[in-house]
Amino acid sequence: MLRRFVPATAVATLVIAGLTGCSAQANKAADCAEVMTSGSLSDSVSVIGSYGTPPEISVKGDFAIADSQRTIVSKAEDRSKLADEQSLVSVNMAFFDETTGAELYASPVFTGQGDSPEFLMVSEELSNPLSEAVRCSAAGDRVVLAMSPEDSAQIAAQLGGTVGASVIGVIDVVDTRGLTASGPVRGLPSGYPAVVTNDEGRPGVVLPPREAPKGTSSATRIVGDGAVVSADNNVIAQVLAVGWDGNKRMNTWDPEDFQNFGLKALQSEDLISQTGYTFRPELTGKTVGSQVVIVENVDGNAQVVVVDIIGVN
Repeated sequence: MLRRFVPATAVATLVIAGLTGCSAQANKAADCAEVMTSGSLSDSVSVIGSYGTPPEISVKGDFAIADSQRTIVSKAEDRSKLADEQSLVSVNMAFFDETTGAELYASPVFTGQGDSPEFLMVSEELSNPLSEAVRCSAAGDRVVLAMSPEDSAQIAAQLGGTVGASVIGVIDVVDTRGLTASGPVRGLPSGYPAVVTNDEGRPGVVLPPREAPKGTSSATRIVGDGAVVSADNNVIAQVLAVGWDGNKRMNTWDPEDFQNFGLKALQSEDLISQTGYTFRPELTGKTVGSQVVIVENVDGNAQVVVVDIIGVN
């Protein structure tokens, strides 16, 4: 469950815009269907520390629960981007033994051993207590997860918790994103293959009737609004790679290529020799949420790679 990868002005105008925004946020929240709700145990957990800081907990009372529960103890004001179905949620987490209050696990950001978040996938097909705890949450939320003894068994066994007791999680939601690029669409440079997307954001490539150009070049077709990718980042992405002969080489959108929640972990530039992803440098300097189209011709092995950048760590 703790799996990690590596493994979209006048005063009057302002008022109207503000009201419209509130209405849109309310509609967004209403449309998101929660699976896990609050309960006696999750409501009784007192969290010491504010969002973004390493938490400690105390539990008021002794509760036996049959089903896992979640309570949002600190709620972000902006709820325009919720972690609904098919979302990748970047989080920092800490888990505690309900019986002893001892910390069992903490994300690298909380321990001071890293500055990158971890990821949870909100998906009905891959449903688990951790992912359902952040369903319908927004960036800036702090969530308390009270796992039932049954759901806690694996974590308790792995991390040294009390067998038969609940595990309490404190999860800070850092960002929520869909599994496709989202943002303004730009035209590609002359001579590039045509790239189109369907209603689900799934891309397709139409190759031009000419020989492949030499070398490697890239262009951003969709401009995301997220963090800038650095050379030492691991990039979480959807990837479609098509040879210049039209044959598919990689497509994380297809069920038969399903791995890492259907996404690819494209390692940092210094691991290119191990991974073989020679196009990885073309993603450096781009932003999360972008779709990058890469034309690559290395030693006559030409291909077009369409990368939707979903996250970095």
